[in-house]
Amino acid sequence: MLLPPSPQRLLLLEVREVRRRSGRRIAPAAISCLLLAAALACTSAPPPTPTVREPVQRAAEPLALEAADRPYVIDPREGYSRETDADSQLRDRLENAWRDLLEAGDTEGATRAAAEMLEQNPDFLPAQVLAAQVDFAMGENTRVVARLLPVGDALPTYTASQLLAGRAAERLGDVALSYAAYRAVAARSPLALKRAGELHPRAMEIVSHRLDEALRAEKIDEAQKQLSLLTSWGPSETIALEAERKVALARGDRAAELAAVKEIAARTPGDRLLLERRAELELEVGDPSAGLKIVQDLAARNPKDPDLARRLEAAKFRWRLAQLPKDVQGVASKPELNKGDFSVLLYWLVSQVRNSRPTAGRIATDVLDHPHREEIVRVVNLGLMEVDPTQHRFYPGSPVRRGQALRVVLRTLARFGAASCANGSADGGDVCSLSQGCGLLASGEGCDATAPLSGSEGVEILRRSLKLLGGS
Repeated sequence: MLLPPSPQRLLLLEVREVRRRSGRRIAPAAISCLLLAAALACTSAPPPTPTVREPVQRAAEPLALEAADRPYVIDPREGYSRETDADSQLRDRLENAWRDLLEAGDTEGATRAAAEMLEQNPDFLPAQVLAAQVDFAMGENTRVVARLLPVGDALPTYTASQLLAGRAAERLGDVALSYAAYRAVAARSPLALKRAGELHPRAMEIVSHRLDEALRAEKIDEAQKQLSLLTSWGPSETIALEAERKVALARGDRAAELAAVKEIAARTPGDRLLLERRAELELEVGDPSAGLKIVQDLAARNPKDPDLARRLEAAKFRWRLAQLPKDVQGVASKPELNKGDFSVLLYWLVSQVRNSRPTAGRIATDVLDHPHREEIVRVVNLGLMEVDPTQHRFYPGSPVRRGQALRVVLRTLARFGAASCANGSADGGDVCSLSQGCGLLASGEGCDATAPLSGSEGVEILRRSLKLLGGS
């Protein structure tokens, strides 16, 4: 509700009323006297009850909307799709109250009309819009947004609601919310279309920053919500593709990351880092032949680059891996390996394991029905991996740790005569130091023996072991 006008404002209104009735100017001296009387009224005892100032007491001066805001305060029925909710009398009252608000600034009348209409029919959403228009005229933008968000959820293409919500959100500085409201009715309103087009780049940028903040805070689900906005607003834009890549990377979804990287790399063909990442992802979860071709091209253009030479060697190995049975390839792409998985990789990637005759006949009762029983039995009977001697169990589903895997590979190197590791103790000493000395770990590479092992990490360790065994 509006506060009662001050004495000075009442008097100024009276001056305007006298001017209107007489059609002539009031002498400046007379105005000065009136203003002086008002000043005295503020500093002395309360004035007596007025008897001749009824026009002043009836209502305050109308509240005029700014010219720039008036186009956003449209007929509350515009775009409303439930006209059957209201009878003609209710609709007429709504239109009259809205016109009085827009043309005469009658906020009190509109407020009263909206309240009475909602009391008569709580589901009559145009009355909510009318009430929000009063809030807007009063500068209560937060109340406008709070009142209209549920309306927008119920009727996303309700033009009068979304147009006003967008303008109020703009006033509050919430560009993303404003853009979303305008975008929802851009097909119905030329003004909404214009504003949505003007706000689009900034809205995309703001949501992208929110996504980055969510990822830094490790709030993956929140980042996914921001990504959903970006992909709905501009699915083919680079900023949305970059966001897809970031979220996929955070989730460990390499297939989704590859899809985004391919699109981005196609737009920036000279970006070497992007090409290298695409090659890695193609070799792991995409088209290995395409990944190998990318690395070959890069190496051909940079023949003296030792890093690319190493990448080419690894790419060739990954391409050969892609020729193995599909279930083996599936193991190589797993985010975390178990003992059975590592046995499979060891069997298929190290030809000496696959082609050697076992020297023992140990039995693991829990692998008899395992789909990779052959591979596990071979690795066990070569003495490369252990079986519980009392329970006769291998526990193929238990996680394999990085230190365990390195120890197994060291035993493999020792058994098959790798010169640099044949004299090392595979079952004693610090596994990380031994692995560094044999070349299973790259220089400066961390070695947390208790960490889980992914398929790609296991494959890389085995690739390095093949070099030590004389393969490539």
